[in-house]
Amino acid sequence: MTPATGSADSDLRARLTPPRNPLRMLVSPLGWRSVLYCFTSIVGGALALLAAILGILVLPLVTWATANVERARLVVLGLPRLAPLPRSRVRHPWDPRGFSDGNLAVWGITVLFALVDAVPGSILAVLVIGLALTLGRVLGEGAQPVEIGLVGGGLLVVLLVGLYVAWALAAAQATIVDLQLRPHSDLRQQVDDLTTSRRELVDVFATERRRIERDLHDGAQQHLVLLSMQLGEAEYALDQHRTEDARRAIGAAQASVEAAVTSLRETVRGIHPQLLTDRGLVAAVRELAARQPVPARVEVTGDGREPAEQLSAAVYYLVSEAFTNVTKHAGATRVTVRLALGNPVQVEVYDDGRGGARVRPGHGLSGQLERTRALGGACWLSSPPGGPTTLRAEFPNPG
Repeated sequence: MTPATGSADSDLRARLTPPRNPLRMLVSPLGWRSVLYCFTSIVGGALALLAAILGILVLPLVTWATANVERARLVVLGLPRLAPLPRSRVRHPWDPRGFSDGNLAVWGITVLFALVDAVPGSILAVLVIGLALTLGRVLGEGAQPVEIGLVGGGLLVVLLVGLYVAWALAAAQATIVDLQLRPHSDLRQQVDDLTTSRRELVDVFATERRRIERDLHDGAQQHLVLLSMQLGEAEYALDQHRTEDARRAIGAAQASVEAAVTSLRETVRGIHPQLLTDRGLVAAVRELAARQPVPARVEVTGDGREPAEQLSAAVYYLVSEAFTNVTKHAGATRVTVRLALGNPVQVEVYDDGRGGARVRPGHGLSGQLERTRALGGACWLSSPPGGPTTLRAEFPNPG
């Protein structure tokens, strides 16, 4: 069982736990939600059976539709709705793939519980209605308090029994349906997330390529063009036997070469900092913090074990993007980076700026979030207007 599955099971049990005091069941939303769930189970199961009998040739479509209804019907109990399976999986009404993803089993469960719920539900409904009518009659006739108490107490007992029976049946059906359908819904959600992440990463790579092109054009290329002009001036000065002018031009050309090398080094650092490869994540983040115009502090905790190179790069660029946003937009006076090395690797970037940061598709932070998800991690941004801003991320690091 994965941690995500265990968490989902724990959440399901917590949501379906009845109150300890039996009398509180009368006012508990869970009790009356269970009654509604059982009633809709009877109606839905009868319709599913009728549709299967009348449309035996399109049974795959019936099972697919029944499973999707059951996915949505979990919200009646206050449970999260499971992601529906796309209609595109069933190309035509008799496509056998309609039986897949647990759909046929859920159709059978729906029909079975409709029959199971109908028997005690009918008996309890008759008892409640009969006792309610009797209580109304004895109250109208001015009966003795003892008789009123007996009828009222009987109605209360039947209501409590009915609510607990409805809860037991609803919880059993919801748990079985959840066990059947959640793995397929989680898998579908993961596929959708991966598709979105791949699309976002393509956009990020295109944006990064344009950034590199712009940096080369505005940086190294300009210095190299200037270098060409200065060497031309030196050549012309030498032809004119103006040694001093040639020396000055060559000196200027040397300065242009050094500026071009510096610009290229900055561009390469933006692609992959050499320090990250040579000395690891902590040293690279500390060096990055030291180059910021805003005072930045780096706090490191954990076992000190350096993560893998790909994971280190993701953490480094997430911190780098956070620093860029702080410098450009936050107006902060201090920044704190907290690194917790271990499994998982956790990173937090805090600044005391004006807040209001948002994740916008196609921009730098959006790309870093997609990079985080692509590595199986998760990221959270808290930036209320007026600040402060906190960016947190967590990456699995089993190695």
